[in-house]
Amino acid sequence: MHAVRVIAFSILWLAAGIASAAEPPADPLKSVMWTHMYEKHFAGQTVVFDDRVRVEAPKLAEDQTEIPVTVDASALPGVREIVVITDLNPIEKVLSYQPLRAKPYISFRFKAEQGTPVRAAALTEDGVWHLGGVYVDAAGGGCTAPALAHGKPDWVSRLAEVRAKIWRKPGQSSAKLRLRIQHPMDTGLADGIPAFYVEALEVQGRDGATLGKIKIYEPVSENPVLTLKPQLEPADDKIIVKGRDTDGNLIDAVVPVNTQASALEPGNRQIR
Repeated sequence: MHAVRVIAFSILWLAAGIASAAEPPADPLKSVMWTHMYEKHFAGQTVVFDDRVRVEAPKLAEDQTEIPVTVDASALPGVREIVVITDLNPIEKVLSYQPLRAKPYISFRFKAEQGTPVRAAALTEDGVWHLGGVYVDAAGGGCTAPALAHGKPDWVSRLAEVRAKIWRKPGQSSAKLRLRIQHPMDTGLADGIPAFYVEALEVQGRDGATLGKIKIYEPVSENPVLTLKPQLEPADDKIIVKGRDTDGNLIDAVVPVNTQASALEPGNRQIR
């Protein structure tokens, strides 16, 4: 009996060793950094590449400090979180988004230090990460360039100013929110300029219920522009946007909900 137990334990130990040494799934983008990215961000978790996670970005970036990206995982049921990472940026993580009462959709702009794969990973309720991605070619220096705000004398007085629009068709719960936050989004990689960026945003309904939470990291572009698709209740006549930056400056705005594009209440401005 003792020998049987020893053999059984050895088999289990061997199986565990094989599982821990499992190779990551083959990368369709064939990045030299994929094994590193897998081990750093997804080690011990189930990862599959999935065409239902759509990532849209230009093949060639016209401006390496303002690269537009749209992630749409609406075809994938039960999405709990979306994480966007870049293989070849000095700061790999771009943002993470929890669409609590919203479609798993987000659009934004980011900075690239060089050409890089841009990946979106959608975590579903079963604990599986579903990955989509594209390769973006870009000139160098997007992450190490100083923010343009530092050359403007009024940037401090406008810090954390929010402009926004929201669209909702009559009779529909799904809305489209686009917001812009005045902020230099310093990466800390430009000489003499420490890291200083918006780090957290929360979108709430009229009743204070959280529609979506976003964690933002240094590579998001200066004056972040974000587009979300929250799900509203019939009584929701406004959306509340709250957040903070790494210095503790608060972001607080109210966006009235109409069936057409609308300006913010007094004290804020409409996005352009």
